[in-house]
Amino acid sequence: MPETRDTDDPTLRFSATRCLVTGGAGFIGSNLTRALLAAGAAVTVIDDFSTGRREHLPEAAGLTVVEGDLVTVPDLADRVAAVDYVFHLAAQVGNVRSLSETGRDAATNVLGTVRLLTACRGTALRKLVYSSSSATFGEARRLPIDEDHPQAPESFYALSKLTAERYATLAAGLWGVPAVSLRYFNVFGLPMEDSEYTGVISIFFNRLRAGEPLVVYGDGAQFRDFVHVRDVVQANLRAALHGAPGGVYNIGTGVTTSVRQLAEAMQEVTGRGGEILYRPARAGEVRESVAEIAKARRELGYAPGFGLRRGLAEMWAELGGDGTDGSAPR
Repeated sequence: MPETRDTDDPTLRFSATRCLVTGGAGFIGSNLTRALLAAGAAVTVIDDFSTGRREHLPEAAGLTVVEGDLVTVPDLADRVAAVDYVFHLAAQVGNVRSLSETGRDAATNVLGTVRLLTACRGTALRKLVYSSSSATFGEARRLPIDEDHPQAPESFYALSKLTAERYATLAAGLWGVPAVSLRYFNVFGLPMEDSEYTGVISIFFNRLRAGEPLVVYGDGAQFRDFVHVRDVVQANLRAALHGAPGGVYNIGTGVTTSVRQLAEAMQEVTGRGGEILYRPARAGEVRESVAEIAKARRELGYAPGFGLRRGLAEMWAELGGDGTDGSAPR
């Protein structure tokens, strides 16, 4: 059974804890690392900096940064044995990218996770929180998508995340590793990563900042569930405290937004209009996605607090409106 949930700010429970964050210099990982440090935790970040950046992380006495990937980084077992919580976010991300970099995708997302789970075996770890993805579901057969929805990956990235998720679930049952998986829907916020594989919101902001037209793949009617990174951070902390070992939880908002609506909302928020160009749909991307989050609400105490328009407005304000800042959160 899940632990009794705490209705207070979960960050209060991480003071004086020791945490390991894989992929801690990336988009979600750096936000989580900052939250843990602010709560008084000692944090070790493992990141190979293939997409994450050192400048995303603060200069803090409680922070240790280890450069390397999970497949090869030395002393992994010793580092895991020395912490209370592990947050596993290291991954090669991107449905489209995985079609061309399939081997690296599998090595990073599957083999790296297996090595980490093996290192956790037999330790006194309180919880491992694995960052999975809603991409594992493939095309929706019913909406909203609950945790029991069939999983039918349509890209190698989605397959690698599903495989790692199932390793985590089995490690909980077979080895006693207290692993919990979170299936993120479409996460947005700062810092924006400079990559063609980054989320659509980051891509649209970059194009608006440059005065370029927005490019929509498909007819624009496809819809997503956009969840703010600060809500995802809270989900991680709550999962570490209350998640049932072997459990899986959807992390989204339950609110649908079409890509066309998103583009128009971003033009309105930024005050920058312009042309919206439509291109053929890309392989490996699902058309409809929205989360059922009742389980996460019930068992984790998760409650998303950042609506899309509020999040977009805050992002634009932090970017300075003209794109001269915003490579790291303030």
